[in-house]
Order: sequence, then C-alpha cells, then structure tokens
Amino acid sequence: MANIMADCLFLLILMICVIVKIKGNNQELEKEKESKVVKKYGNIIFVILFVMSFLFLTYKVGKIPHGLHVDEAGALYDAICLSKYGVDRYLYKLPVYFVNFGGGQNALYTYLAAICVKLFGISTRVFRLPAVFLSLLSMLILYRVIATNNGKKEALFTSFILAICPFFIMKSRWGLESYLMCSVLTISVAAFMKALKNGKQFWYVLTGILFGLTLYTYAIAYLVVPAVVGIVIVYMFFIKKIKIKNIIAMAIPLGILALPLMLMLAMNSGVIENAKIPLFSIPKLWFYRGGEISLKNIPENIFQIFEVLFVKDFLNYNAITEFGTLYKMTIPLVIFGLIEVGKNVLEDVKQKRFRLDFIMLVVFGVVFLFGLCIAELNINKINAIYIPMIYFAGRFLNDISNQIKYAGLIIVLLYCLQGGLFFHAYFEEFANTDLMYFEEEMIEASKRAEELQKGKIYVENCLNQTYIYTLIAKPISPYEFAENLHIEDGIVTEYGKYQFEIPYEIDEEAVYILKNEDKIKELIENGFKIEQYRQFCVLWY
Repeated sequence: MANIMADCLFLLILMICVIVKIKGNNQELEKEKESKVVKKYGNIIFVILFVMSFLFLTYKVGKIPHGLHVDEAGALYDAICLSKYGVDRYLYKLPVYFVNFGGGQNALYTYLAAICVKLFGISTRVFRLPAVFLSLLSMLILYRVIATNNGKKEALFTSFILAICPFFIMKSRWGLESYLMCSVLTISVAAFMKALKNGKQFWYVLTGILFGLTLYTYAIAYLVVPAVVGIVIVYMFFIKKIKIKNIIAMAIPLGILALPLMLMLAMNSGVIENAKIPLFSIPKLWFYRGGEISLKNIPENIFQIFEVLFVKDFLNYNAITEFGTLYKMTIPLVIFGLIEVGKNVLEDVKQKRFRLDFIMLVVFGVVFLFGLCIAELNINKINAIYIPMIYFAGRFLNDISNQIKYAGLIIVLLYCLQGGLFFHAYFEEFANTDLMYFEEEMIEASKRAEELQKGKIYVENCLNQTYIYTLIAKPISPYEFAENLHIEDGIVTEYGKYQFEIPYEIDEEAVYILKNEDKIKELIENGFKIEQYRQFCVLWY
C-alpha cells in the first residue's frame, strides 16, 4: 500500500513539475513580494517546524534505533576514556584521529561526545546528543542563509522538506561520526556565503575554522573541502568579488587545522616515519584505507548511485525502502530544481554574478563526482550531498507555489501524509528490526556475566569486535584495558578476564556468553545454567 501511494505521488508531482516547466517561469511572479503571511509570520512558522523537528529527533533517541552500532560503541568508549583520562583506549593522548578497530575513525564526533559524557554521564541517549544538536543547528542555519539570500518562503519550503524527510531524521538519531559531515559542511557553507557577501575578515576567519573542523567529520572531506573552497575562490577571484587578504584570512585557520590530518595521512601512507605536534598525538593505524577512493569504482557506482541517493543501500539502518531517503515524490523536485539551479548558475556566470545557487551546485557536483569514486558506495559515505539536493527540491517547490495557486500548500499536505506513514513505520516497525552491526544485548549479557563474579569470561566473537560492548558494559580505564591486551590480525582476542576465543575444554569456573547453539547445548548438558538476552546466552556452572 505504501509503495502504491508513493508511486502515485511521484507521478502527480512529476506532472506538476512538467506543467510548471512548460508554462515557463513567470519572472514577475518570481520577483513578486512575499505574501504578508510569510513576511509577518515566517519566522514563527519556522519555529514551529524547528520544534516539530526537535520532537522527531529526540523522541526515544536512546532506544531507536535499537541497540548500539559497533562504530558507536567504539566512539563511546573512546569518549569515556577522553572524558576521564585524556587518552583513547590505546593510550594516545588527545589523538587527531582515532584508531578504533584499526582502520581509523574521524575525531570530531568523539570529542563532542566526550563533552556530553563529562556533563551528563554515560548512556546511549547522551552519546547521540551531538548528532541531534548539530542536525538542529544546521537546520536553523540553512533556514537563515536561504531566507537571507532567496526569501523566507523558499526557506520555509526547504526547511519543511528537510524536517520531514527520512534521511534527515534517520541520520540525526544515532551517532555515526561520518554523518556529522552533512551538518558541519552545511554550517561551513553558510559562513562562507556570509563572508563572500559582506567581505568582513571575521567571517573569512570563521569560515576557515569551520571548514577545518569539517575535515574531522569524515575522510571524504579531505577531498570535498579543498575542491569546494578552491572552485568558489577561483570564481570569486574571476568576478573580482574577493581579495587576497580574504583568502589568507580563511586559509590560515584552515591550514592550521588541516596540518595534523596531513601529517597523519603522510605517516600512515609511509611518506614519513613519525609525526608529532604539541598537545595532540598522531596515531599509527593498524591498516590504512586510502585505497577506498579510486577511479576504478566509477563503472560500478554509476549504475547504482541513483538508487543510493533516493532509495536505499545495502545497510538496513540507513533507509527504509518503502520511503527512501527523501520520499519518491521529492525526486522530480530535486531533478527539476537541479536543472533550474544549473540554468541560473550559467546565467550568473555570464553576468559575473554570485548567488547561493552557485555554491550549492558546486557542493552537489563535487560530492557527486567523488562519491562515484568511493568503494562500496552507501548513503552515509555520500551524506553531504543531501543538503544541496533538498535545497534544489525547496527551490522548485517555491517555483511551483509561485506558478500554480495553492499547489505549494497541497504538496505540503501530501508530504505530511507521507511523513505520517514514515513516522509510524520508523517508530513502530523499524524500532523492532534487527539492524546490521547494532548490538545491545551483548552489553546486558556482559553486565550479567560480571555480576556472577567468576574467573574468566569467554565471549563468542560474533562481530570480530565484540569486545567493545564488554567495555561499554563495564567501562574500565584504558590503562587497565591495555595491561593484558592481545590483538591478532586487527582483532582483540583477550583483555583482562575476557577471552574472545572459545576453548575446546569446558571451564566450570568461567562464564560463557554465546550465540552458537551447539556449544550452548553442550554446556547445558554439562550442568550449566542459562539466561538468554535475545541472541546471546549467558551460561555458568
């Protein structure tokens, strides 16, 4: 039923878009003053949208999505270590990049989470606060930048689509550090726009700082940030709207923040043997994932990128197939909006003008092209592209509203219908779905094993990194963790009383945490007691 409705709404919106395109843009309508309602109550309407979004993002945020993703668990334990000891789990002092499970993890989210843990204690809900906060902040700033440059009505349409779209809600409710790029890049672009418009040095310095912080959200930002900044600066220099002193004011803080990551990349790619900077440490990764971005990935990605952008990927926690990332009805708005923005930018280039359309198109194009080069492309790897896509949709929805009376309101009501179905699916069905790489029962099972106060605790290593959940269950100090730590081929096999390889001989003095049915049956036959925590069983003699 949901699929049929989505298809019908897609066709309806597509027909409306075609009609508007055939009619052609009425320049007088586009330049027409905004209605008295929008002028007078636009900010109040946005506040209502913002509060609505706040409720969507915070309701049961500690329980939905259910469990704790393995990367969340890694970042959470490092955040705990930072908040108490100033080091990560491998005793690196204030690392600029975290080792995590060997291949590295971007740092900004973990540092923000460490502040939250320090202030509010340890919990899944507290750990996810940075995702919620920065998503809401990016929504506020996106509204302000569009309202200032394109008008309040378009800003309201865009904010509404953002607030109600599945991508924004699903990515904002859990602490995957790479999803932070979407929010921080949006804030950086808004500051850049402000700097380019008013020419004040303060805004250029702030822009440099924000783009520098964006580098710490996700590795693809190492390519996206310099490309976006470079293209915009070249164009602004071409139309004589930027000065050398402005570029220097932005480049200095950006360069200072980029330097530690450049040293980290140089060291881990073998260019230099060792790297040090004051206060912070540069870790040596167990393996380097620099090969994840390659032109060789383009042939495969070119055929699946449309599905990834609008529908789903291979990870069941990134999207619900029936609703996609933006709803099917948004696809025509994005496409026609992209065409419209592209035409505007071409005209602006001819006239040597600069508008918000230009920088949004640049961000979209840069992320899209680099996204084609990413191995195993998925929604979170290309997450920075969704804000420009939503911008295109809001842009064309505003055009529809200008061309066809009441059409904008009708489409908003249709979005509300889709949103209602999505919220039901997300908070009811999705809440009970077993998600890939999400575990929580291991934490409860580990707590129970600790209560039994036996000698060793043998844990079946189901995820290769199961150990991280035992550290969340009982957050020991990183120094204690490091004392008896054994790592083989990038996998923790033992620390303290925990062993993640199940011995053949039965140990009656130990506690077992297992999923393997044959081993569970063998222990029960030998007189072991059992308690079940969904997929995991705790067994002791």
